[in-house]
Formats: sequence, structure tokens, C-alpha cells
Amino acid sequence: MRSTTFARAAALASALATSVSAAFDAAASTNVVMYWGQGSNQIPLLEVCQNPSVDVVVLGFINEFPTKVGGYPGSNFANACGDETFTAPDGTITHLKSHCPDIGPAITSCQTTYGKKVILSLGGAYPTNYTLPTTAISNYFAEFLWGAFGPITSPPASWVAAGSPRPFGSAVVDGFDFDIESDMASPPFSDYKSRGYADMINHFKNVLYPTAAGTYYISGAPQCITPDSHLDDAMLNAPFDFLYVQFYNTPSCSARAAYNGLSTFTFDSWVSRVTTLSANKNAKVYLGIPAGTDGAPYDTASYLNTTEANTVISEYLKKYPSTFGGVMLWEATVDSLNIQCSQDYAYWIKKSLNSAYSGTAYTDKCPTTTSTATPTPTGGVIWFWQLL
Repeated sequence: MRSTTFARAAALASALATSVSAAFDAAASTNVVMYWGQGSNQIPLLEVCQNPSVDVVVLGFINEFPTKVGGYPGSNFANACGDETFTAPDGTITHLKSHCPDIGPAITSCQTTYGKKVILSLGGAYPTNYTLPTTAISNYFAEFLWGAFGPITSPPASWVAAGSPRPFGSAVVDGFDFDIESDMASPPFSDYKSRGYADMINHFKNVLYPTAAGTYYISGAPQCITPDSHLDDAMLNAPFDFLYVQFYNTPSCSARAAYNGLSTFTFDSWVSRVTTLSANKNAKVYLGIPAGTDGAPYDTASYLNTTEANTVISEYLKKYPSTFGGVMLWEATVDSLNIQCSQDYAYWIKKSLNSAYSGTAYTDKCPTTTSTATPTPTGGVIWFWQLL
């Protein structure tokens, strides 16, 4: 049995053999989206981008939202950042990390060398007390993110000149993801879970993005139950490009329910809701699954082995060829430790997607000539700063 380190090195060598990946196709049905930023002792961002099976990398998270116009959000990218943070103009010590030295250069290399899209995610599962109480705060938050992580040559052009924060330096993300999982015992207002997100997305799309249509994206990661308590209002009233539905952590509608043929699996419902009711009826719906049992430690049954995943992928890609966008995986460190035949889980998911799309036969059997063909299960327990 080959060690995980050897398998990762082999996969990386294979990735480096091709200097530039194929250009991202937002309309494709075979994309693999990988979250990164929360794994304990996580692999470097650049290594994720060097993986030829990955098309989009989502960075998590901006996990605290500004509470007033002029305030700063907070961020958490686990071990990729130091303890240093920005200080707001009013002297407030914020939780927005200021020393993440490898992320910015990695983003640029991911995009220019490996052809990946890199999207910044907002929210996450910890802490869960973030809200957008007013339209003014929603719009301000969008403008802050655009100034801090968007193109430095685009309005507000005064952002850099004013010395406002650029946590990743000159690196520019390709859009923003909404993984909204707010939950409070004593809510500040009744619709705190959903208020403000449609406003924020529309401000991105209508005010900040127009001259860059088709270049910057908006995605969301709702739970699998429909309608989603956090993002349904936003989906109905603002245009998402991609929805990475989390078919895990909710057993009734999980990927395991799909494999078991249960009617409680909700992919059909998501497609129907997107194509008939959403603000963007052409939004792509992704099958979100854990990249190993450690990706859903409280719902390990939702993890599908490669054969099981292929069964579900093949069925729904063929059923909804124009709406199915691909597979979202949580998350990169789990994926890097889940090795079969010296290949990570993402490799097999990409192979399944391509096989289903092209109608060719799929196999996840190790070559008979390989003496070390015993599949290696996910590694030991991995603890996360946050769980998607």
C-alpha cells in the first residue's frame, strides 16, 4: 500500500506535466469545485490549483460581517494566515487577517498558470451570528469586498490610494460565494437568516460587475432542503451563476438518500426551483458532496465511495444536461488524504463526470499490473476550523 505522501507527490507530478489547464467553462456540466481554507494542516492553495481535476477553488471564509457602514469584516483561512489583523480607520482592531503571505501569489498562479477560477466565500458555519440588517450595510459590504479583493483598476479606484485593506495584495478573485449558515438563539430580527443577501448580490451584479459580465461570478452553497431558509429569498430575487447545494449534513436529502433511491433526495426540487422561479433560470446546480468521511464528520453516511458517486453523478447529469453543473467537494485537505489507486477523490469524480457526459464507460478499478492497488480510505480524523 502506497503512503498518502507518495500518492500526493505522484498526483502533483502528473499535474505539473501540463503547465496550463483548459479554460474554465461556466456552461459545462463537468466542473469540479473544491473548497479550501479550513483544513487542519491543510495543503497549500497552489497545490489545489495544480490538481488537473479541479476547475474552481472556493476560499473560505470571510466569516464575520461588518455591523455598520465603515466597519470591517473578519476572515479565517486557518493556518494560511498569521495572527496579524487590520485596524479600522476609527482605531478598532478587527478580525480581518492582514498576513496571509502565500494566498495572493497562489491566486494569481492558479488563474494565469493553471486556468482555475478562484472565488471567495462569505459566511461558513462558525461563528453563526452574522447578519445584514440594512440595505445600506449590504451595499457597503459588497463595495468593501470589491475594493479589498476585486480588480484594483476598477472603481472605487480610490480604494488603494486611500490605503484601504488588500488582504491578498494585488491578487483578484473571480467572484463571491454565499455559504450562509447563520443561526442564533436570540435573533436580532425575524428574517435575519435571509435579509440583505439579494440586495448585496444585486449590488454586485448591477453596480459593480456590469462592465465585467461573464468574468466575475456569484455562487451560493445552500443546504439541500428546499426552500433553503438562508438563500431562497436571494435566489428568487437576485441572479446566482452557480448553486453548490450541500447534499450532506442533512440525512433526509443527502447524497446517500440519492444512492439509496429515496424520494427525499432533492436534486429534482432544486432544478425545478431554479428553472421556474429563480432570478437566473439558467443558473447551474451542483451536486455538493464530502470528499471523504472526514468532510462530514456528523453525517459520515453521506460520503459516497467512487462507485456510488458515479451512479448518482451519471443519473443526474444525464437527466439534467443543461442545468447540472458538476460536483462541489468539501474540502481540499480531505480530498488530498482520500487516495485510491494513487489518485485523490477529485480525480475519480472528474473521471465520472467526463464519462457520464461523453457516454463512455467508467471504471474505478485499480490497474491489475499495480501491486499496490488496494484502495486507501480517508486518513485519520481531520479537525476543521469551520465546517461547511
